[in-house]
Order: sequence, then structure tokens, then C-alpha cells
Amino acid sequence: MARPGIQKHLDIASLLQCPLCHERLHAITCSLRCARGHDFAISSKGFLNLIPQQGPLKGYDEAFFTSRQRVMEAEVYRILNEALIQTLENLDLPDDPIIIDAGCGEGSYLKAISSRFCGTCIGIDIVKDAIRCAARGGGAERWLVADLANMPIRNHSVDVVLNVFTPANYTEFQRILKHDGMLVKVIPGPDHVHELRDLACDRLAHSAMQDHGVAEPLSRHMELTTRARVTQTSYVSPELARDLVRMSPVTFGMDPDELELDKLTNITVDAEVLCARPHGQETR
Repeated sequence: MARPGIQKHLDIASLLQCPLCHERLHAITCSLRCARGHDFAISSKGFLNLIPQQGPLKGYDEAFFTSRQRVMEAEVYRILNEALIQTLENLDLPDDPIIIDAGCGEGSYLKAISSRFCGTCIGIDIVKDAIRCAARGGGAERWLVADLANMPIRNHSVDVVLNVFTPANYTEFQRILKHDGMLVKVIPGPDHVHELRDLACDRLAHSAMQDHGVAEPLSRHMELTTRARVTQTSYVSPELARDLVRMSPVTFGMDPDELELDKLTNITVDAEVLCARPHGQETR
């Protein structure tokens, strides 16, 4: 048997398809290969790269995701992790659910969920540094470098798709969800990280946090079943303030040394958790 970080990816071969030709992938020693010969090696670091020619994405480097990981470890987003777990518990999932985190970043949300649910948890992100960060420390989760517009997942094989604070591809989500599967999407509430916006207000194109009409296009593609808002305000240490500036889309690209970080002593997480299912789906 291969090393655990490799074997756990070999074990999900039946769920995967080639991103180049969409044929099934099969386990071959330390890689996954399709019938047409496209071969994807599993990294010894514990992840599978399905975009091997992908170059680095500006700004989304290892330092960005390490800062984000430290913010998550400080439990700034604890209320959201708890809300996601409660949401999944309310879905009446099968005993061994297949859960995809689409746009998983450094993997903190999926790891929190994996600690509470038996099943197959797979994180997908297009940024290799994000997946490399997520894979640190081992664990049962599987991590894929892949494109959300061309997900390497077989049709109608997934029980839950998570999509937390990241762009969605509803066509792909519907394709991979089982006919009774569910999408759990998180969007920012009006007060989300308002302290950061106040700190950088003169540098922002707009200071109000908006969901950019997310619920409306979601409703066109899927049936919105529930939405719930959660909020949490946490103390911020000087060290954590720098991490927040580095990892937040609100202050993306800004130099922390050019902001008055001593004023950032608290941070608010304000989010809405939306649940949706494919149109015409019968309730579980």
C-alpha cells in the first residue's frame, strides 16, 4: 500500500474524471490516469494536482494562505464553522456522505466539518499554494488543485457542495450533485469585517459590504431552501491584525505598514448561510 497521503487519493479514483477528456480516472501506483493516457501524479505532500501546468496567481501565495490559516486558528470564524456543521446536521445526510468544498482555500472550513462527519471530504481550489497549505499535517481530507469551471468530479456523485465566500459555478455544482444533493453557500453580511473597511475606507472603491445579488442568480439555477445569518465579533491582537490585512479581499494588495493597525482591535464576521437544491428535487 502507498503512503497514507497518496493512498487516500488513490481511494477516491472512482469519484474522479479527467479534466482534459472527462474519461474516468483510475488508480495507478502513485498517480491517477485515464484511458487516454492523461496521468496526474499525487504529490508526496498529500494532494493531487489536476492542473500541472498552472502558474502562480498574483497575490495568492503561501504567505497569504498562512496568514489566513492563523486567523482561522484564532477562532475568528468559529461561529461560521459551527453554523456550517449545524447546517449539515440538519440536512439528514447519508451515513458516508461525499462533501466537496469548492474553493476551499487553505482548508479550514472543510477540516472543521471533517472532524464532525464520517464520510469523504474533498477540497478543491485552483491555487496550488492554497492546497499545499491545506494538506499540511495529514488528515483524512483529500485536496485537489482543480478549476471550479471544470471540476474533475463524476456526474451526480456528491451529496453536498460547500462554497464559502468564493465565486460559484452553478452549472458545475448541479452536474456533480446527486439528484437529492444540496449546495451550502456562504455570502458576506452587511457588517462583515466592517472594521477593516473603516480602517481602509479612503482606499476602497466602496465601503459597504454587499452580496452582489448572489441569491438572485442562485435562485435561477437552484431552489433556495433556507438562509440564516450568523455574526461574531472577536478581539484582535496586533499580530492577528497584520494577518487579517494580508488575507482579506477587502484589503487585498494593501501594505499593512501603511494602515493604522493599532486601531484594529476587534473584527466582525457577518455571514449568511444559504442552502439550495436542484430544481425539481424531491425532499429527502
